[in-house]
Amino acid sequence: MSSLNAGQSLGVGQELKSDNGKYTLTLQQDGNLVLSEAGKAVWAAGTNGSGAVRANVQEDGNFVLYKADNSPVWASETSGSSGVRLTVQDDRNVVLYAGSKPVWASNSVAPKAETSSKPAPAAPAPTADPAPAADPDPAPRVHTVASGDTLWAIAERFYGDGNQYRRIADASGIPDPDLIRPGQVLTIP
Repeated sequence: MSSLNAGQSLGVGQELKSDNGKYTLTLQQDGNLVLSEAGKAVWAAGTNGSGAVRANVQEDGNFVLYKADNSPVWASETSGSSGVRLTVQDDRNVVLYAGSKPVWASNSVAPKAETSSKPAPAAPAPTADPAPAADPDPAPRVHTVASGDTLWAIAERFYGDGNQYRRIADASGIPDPDLIRPGQVLTIP
């Protein structure tokens, strides 16, 4: 099974597998929701030690991890969406859809492998030095905040420098960089 529909859930030790069988989403004994490839974690909710015992795809459109006492420990924060379905895709991404529209994703898509077997083209003959072309700005990336994340740590992860946290805060419209919450999707410029 690769999907959960609204009203369905995963319990501790249960899993969803991508249709190609390469990727597994498991609610582990330690309460962490983990996507793995060949037994190696490629994404996690960061809820280890939280006591989470089930992961619910709710009728209100939210995907939530709950403790046994029904207190939430992590959420996709997508309530207000209807007809939701959580899917472990063959591209290594976990996506929550409302109808056909993605409303949350793990952003863990596998890098594309180089498949060309053609020889590399010959280098062109040298010409006069052209003016260097300006590098286009890279496309912005997104990051879903996990429990325990800080903007400083996220900036270190993406830029190698925690001092760059303000770039993420500004791009994501965060007025107070100390107030981010699990499940929040940030723009990484």
